[in-house]
Amino acid sequence: MLHGAPTLLMRALREDASRPRPHLFRLAGTVLIFLFLIVAHASSRGVSSPGLRFFELISFLNLALIVLAGSSYFATAITEEKEQGTLGLLHLAGVSPLGLLMGKSTSRLISVLLVFLGQLPFALLAITLGGVTAEQIIAIDVSLAAFLIMVANVALLLSVLCQRSGTACSWMFLGLTALLLGVYYGDDSLAQLVRRKFVAADSPLVTFCTDALTALDKVSIVTRINEVLETGFSGPITGAQVWLHLAAGLVAFLLSWLSFERFTRYSDVSKPARGWLPRSKTRWRLLVGRPWKWAFVWKDYHFIAGGHALAIIKLAVYPLLLLLMWRYQEALQTMTGLHFPSLSRRVMLIIIGGELVVSASRMFHEELKWGTLPSVASLPQPVVVTAYSKALGCLLGIIPGLIVLGVLVLLVPPAKESEELWREPGWWLIGMEFLVLLHLTALLSLTVKWGALALSVATLLVVNALLALPVWLVAQSLMATFEEESALVSPVIYIGLSFCVLLQISIAIGVRQAAAR
Repeated sequence: MLHGAPTLLMRALREDASRPRPHLFRLAGTVLIFLFLIVAHASSRGVSSPGLRFFELISFLNLALIVLAGSSYFATAITEEKEQGTLGLLHLAGVSPLGLLMGKSTSRLISVLLVFLGQLPFALLAITLGGVTAEQIIAIDVSLAAFLIMVANVALLLSVLCQRSGTACSWMFLGLTALLLGVYYGDDSLAQLVRRKFVAADSPLVTFCTDALTALDKVSIVTRINEVLETGFSGPITGAQVWLHLAAGLVAFLLSWLSFERFTRYSDVSKPARGWLPRSKTRWRLLVGRPWKWAFVWKDYHFIAGGHALAIIKLAVYPLLLLLMWRYQEALQTMTGLHFPSLSRRVMLIIIGGELVVSASRMFHEELKWGTLPSVASLPQPVVVTAYSKALGCLLGIIPGLIVLGVLVLLVPPAKESEELWREPGWWLIGMEFLVLLHLTALLSLTVKWGALALSVATLLVVNALLALPVWLVAQSLMATFEEESALVSPVIYIGLSFCVLLQISIAIGVRQAAAR
């Protein structure tokens, strides 16, 4: 029944031990905890219970790490074998489904647990800072371990059910987001629906949703962390959350085992997906046309950005979305506090930004995934020209969103107060950080198999947390010198563009190195 599981497990552990990248990742996590410890010690004089605050930061950092691993690392355990076309070879080698599931998932689970073990000595130092006990640390670690086991096995189930890694990662990320955020924002959303009289307060649907949200809140990992970190905690180390998450993980693993043959027998997806690109023999072939003079622009526009077919769909869906927002603008204003013009512009900017980050994560990843990057790098043109051509092809995909946004601005002009926002350094900071995020995502897509976008977001958040204090001190000095907040705009633009240039150089070097591997 477990034939082949020890072999796969030992192979994965040996690869993990021989490659420098996993060790560097664990070292980076340990160094980050050490930096947090230094900051907590430096601020211990002015803060009550600094050890509790320090360990709270570690706990939520580990929770973010689990979400990141669940939506990328764990969700590709089986789908990567489907995409490489090696599942049939593993079956011919006599590896049983149970052995394959345990061999592929257990090694990844151990790898993530090793990251937590590296943090444990520093977490115990929180006791010396005061405000936290050893029982609280053990209870948090047990709760996070149970949540990790559930996330790993649910991601394994999605990896079995889905054909491609991108689909499994997307569903896992949406599920974790709904699980962690839906519990806290669900009550407010339900109350708004009742207040707007969309549903009756005593209807069975409202009663069911309220009871479900209450039950989920009691066993939520965030609720458990906040409960354990309360001063004077004397509860059990293993609560209802631990046992429920362990049971959910076991059920997810059993479902993966039972459905493995059904969803992997004819699951060869070892060819690139066409996406929205129609085939040449269909009636929609006019939406493709012949390749352009700039071949990479044509290729990435059609295969990454969706081409003309997806552009037509966007031009139909985006106005429909804005029409629905206009129809229910009073309810949306009650929920968000924003009027329709401001809310609609922000929604369109978020949609355009989402398209850009997804394209940035796929621009080089697809070439690396299907082994075409060496051929691309060997073409008789500079790598920089190729990279800019691919970026231009992806940028063409946001033209429908820009058209809808432009028409929206013409029909509903911004207020005069909005013109002053261009002088606010905060908006420029958000724009520059978004540009850095795009470049960082493209760079990380050359080094990691999956989860470049999530990893880049996590990296940017950590860097912002570490640089928040020195940047704030510099900003205060500049404001004291020039006596205007607008004086910060030029430094923000300069620093942001400098980071983008450095990341572009790193991308060019990374493309050459990835092509040589």
